[in-house]
Amino acid sequence: MEKFKLFLDNNLKERNTTDKYSFPFRVGYERLSNYEQNSFPIHWHPEVEFTYVTEGSMEYQANDNLYKISAGNGIFTNSNVLHTARTVGVETDCSYIAIVLNPVIIFGYEDSLIFNRYVNPICTEPELFSKYLSGDSSFGKRMISLLLEAAELQNQAKDGYELLVVEKLCSLWSLLFQELQPSLNQKETGTTTDINRLKTAIGFIQSHYSEDISLQDIAGSCHISKSECCHLFKRTLRQTPFTYLLNYRIQKSLPLLLSGGQSMTEIAEEIGFHGSSYFAETFKKIMNCSPSDYRKIHSSR
Repeated sequence: MEKFKLFLDNNLKERNTTDKYSFPFRVGYERLSNYEQNSFPIHWHPEVEFTYVTEGSMEYQANDNLYKISAGNGIFTNSNVLHTARTVGVETDCSYIAIVLNPVIIFGYEDSLIFNRYVNPICTEPELFSKYLSGDSSFGKRMISLLLEAAELQNQAKDGYELLVVEKLCSLWSLLFQELQPSLNQKETGTTTDINRLKTAIGFIQSHYSEDISLQDIAGSCHISKSECCHLFKRTLRQTPFTYLLNYRIQKSLPLLLSGGQSMTEIAEEIGFHGSSYFAETFKKIMNCSPSDYRKIHSSR
């Protein structure tokens, strides 16, 4: 089965997150196993996103915040926040509902009272990356209930359902604002700058992964030193720039392996490895099987 892909630009921004500006609300029923390596790639978008786990569990990262989210719980991810998720454990999977919306569906038009008083303070708060939604708390339980009700209205799509969806979303945002209000309008720290630098560095890696790039090249792309670049990746992604580069190269090798038209040496060279043996060694460490075994297993499906 062909794996899902996210369409990202060079700055990791996801394209076409919601279908229509006229009603920017999308509900997706997804499984992490539908993505390569049981993980969707790190990305961001200007819309906010709510994720609710229905089965299994995931390790979810929003900027430098890391969560383990099990069935019955969820998370709010703010506008423009880098996020990714992976399964927990080698043999497990995770099913979840992803609800993406542009807050314009709530505030109506720029500079409205609702925008200025209730929406913009949340979406522009520099330290508010995400909010865990516990199914055991009264706040989380109510938030999740409203999300599922809005999703079901979208699924049924009866006459006038859009009005009822907006009603649910307004109630949901009111709860969110009340919960977050004490922490809003805090003084900005250097975190926003760090995340912007990280986006630039990752974008550079994804644009030049097939080339012979160095740590200096990656650090230079966002105008920081090599040591600060390493600290930045470890603080936010919990891995080194080189580890991220190797993982991304392996990710790019998967469709090439399944196409069957190239040798291991040709694939290794195309994705930036010096020789097929190093490619095979790295592939096995990351994927727990050899490139040839991966090709055999997945080509037969």
